[in-house]
Amino acid sequence: MSPRAEADQAPVSATRGFHHGNLRQALLDAALAAEDIEGLSLRHLATGLGVTPAAAYRHFASREDLLLEVARIGFTRLESLFAGAFDISWPPEDGSEAKARFHRLACAYLQFADDEPALWRLIFGAQGAAYRALSSVLDRRNSYDYLPAALLGLHRTGVVPHPPSERDALFAWSAVHGAASLRAGRVPGALMPMEELARDLTSRIVQSLRSLP
Repeated sequence: MSPRAEADQAPVSATRGFHHGNLRQALLDAALAAEDIEGLSLRHLATGLGVTPAAAYRHFASREDLLLEVARIGFTRLESLFAGAFDISWPPEDGSEAKARFHRLACAYLQFADDEPALWRLIFGAQGAAYRALSSVLDRRNSYDYLPAALLGLHRTGVVPHPPSERDALFAWSAVHGAASLRAGRVPGALMPMEELARDLTSRIVQSLRSLP
């Protein structure tokens, strides 16, 4: 065994152990399982895994590097949920499908916030901003492409009269994101069944976009 592998395995209990060479993944898994990802430190994660902080720093140069990778994983998971809501490469056939896409997109966002609240908080915080900046440099499709596409589908099928603007997208996202925040805070009015909440939100957003001058 190499000196690096020995250092990475410095004492690990049988119940919390991992195969040598997998410390990087073990650190990521531990971070993703934490209730407060934003408050983590590499030293804390290393202690929890039974390895030295020096071993953890061999895989991530800093706490920020670790959180950037966790944020990347979060955005990838969210994008996967959005891709399950609709195929962004194909426009909706009619208004009913356009509204259904918008509803499914809202459901996917609320589901992600419900299922992975710590990761959801992270990717829309400061660390998420760093990854979003990196994504724009890489010029790759990401989760932020789906809402404008859903709104454009509503316009092209005649559901709303005007092409969507950045302000329209901000309004729509603010409504759904706000509902997710209220659900996370256990506010009673936001704790209705998720499908019902998403349908109410998207219907009200569509009505508002229709009434714009």
